[in-house]
Amino acid sequence: MEKIINWVNKPFAAYPDVTERIVYLLIFLFPIAGMSVRHWITNIFNLLVLIALFTLRKPREPLLKQEKYFLWICAAYFSMFIISSLANGWEKTQTYYLGTELRFLLVIPLYLLLRRYPDCSKWFLYGAILGGFFLIGQAYYDLYIIDNQFVLGVYSKNLTGPFAVLIGFWGGYLIWLNHKLIKWQTITFILLSVLAAWTTAVVSGSRGGYVGFIITAVICIGFFTKPKWIIPSLASICLVIFLGYQNSSMMKRSVGLAFTQVQEYLLAKDHINDLSSDTSTGVRLEMIRTSIFVINENPFVGFGPGNYNSSMQKYINEGKASPFLNQYNHPHNAFLEAITAKGVFGLITLLLLFYYPAYIFFKNYKICRSTAILGIIHIAAISAFSLTDHSVILMNNYTSIFLLGLTIFFSSHIRYCKHHLEPVK
Repeated sequence: MEKIINWVNKPFAAYPDVTERIVYLLIFLFPIAGMSVRHWITNIFNLLVLIALFTLRKPREPLLKQEKYFLWICAAYFSMFIISSLANGWEKTQTYYLGTELRFLLVIPLYLLLRRYPDCSKWFLYGAILGGFFLIGQAYYDLYIIDNQFVLGVYSKNLTGPFAVLIGFWGGYLIWLNHKLIKWQTITFILLSVLAAWTTAVVSGSRGGYVGFIITAVICIGFFTKPKWIIPSLASICLVIFLGYQNSSMMKRSVGLAFTQVQEYLLAKDHINDLSSDTSTGVRLEMIRTSIFVINENPFVGFGPGNYNSSMQKYINEGKASPFLNQYNHPHNAFLEAITAKGVFGLITLLLLFYYPAYIFFKNYKICRSTAILGIIHIAAISAFSLTDHSVILMNNYTSIFLLGLTIFFSSHIRYCKHHLEPVK
């Protein structure tokens, strides 16, 4: 037993602070246990927040201006939930979503905790590498053992596919960062996990996985590749997509169906009664079309979180929206969710939460390239997922992935660039 304990403690032997060891262990387990055991994404996030609250009074270095802006944005986004809920009448629905929305406020103590520890991003990436193998194991189990049509994982394809894309790009980043420093065996190990994660994203059947992979790949190539390698890199990505499309009947079916449904919706003369509004893609387009009614009627604070179904029912009764929308409680788009539920101010605070950190990453890219890339990858992928799914800001597990990753990468970037940033007086 003593040998086992020593083996487990060996990687953390360089950290004398017990709290620091626990934090690194939880961060390391997040991509592994989070995708292998149901509810552990949320539980690990909650444990980290509890540790942050208990250690809140410990002495810390002064916050930089950029950090304060980030934390104020998080508080502002949460405040829009409170303001919109009160303005539209607080009911049980708003109480139900309070726990998820509270995470955007709890980012503040979480950030104050993680900024103390310099190796958070390192342990997060190590966990992601192993998490890739857990995902490919889950894919094999779902497809060949229990004969599922899609890779569902312990949650659903809508979370497994996007998370696989994140893991794939994090692994690719680790290769880029360490290709001259580590042995070929380790590179092979990492490369296999990247391919495993990308394969899982393809066979998951998730739109978020497809869109997230393409958009994040193009952004990474455009910003991080030397000019002479841009065309070969884009060609390689196109080849990967083409091969994935040609060798996956599931992907062919999903992509072909999406194009057909878009065409049917755009050609329809009556979106309200036409059956093209009752397809998976068509209903998303109908949600975009009808969101303008919500914005025009209550532009500043929206119709309140969780009130999408009742607000759409009003327009359905008036003959302005398709009756097929009455079966949905949220639009399948995080940005539409923000503006319909919390109004223009809600959308502005969400955009700031996404793209103020992105601005800092881009601004200091030449100074701290390695940490900037991590943050840009994370925000690019999450932005892409948000185009097809509202879960990024409404589901505990999805929100935990977004916020923990953003907190780790932003704090790491600020730490490495702090000599070039202006401290708050």
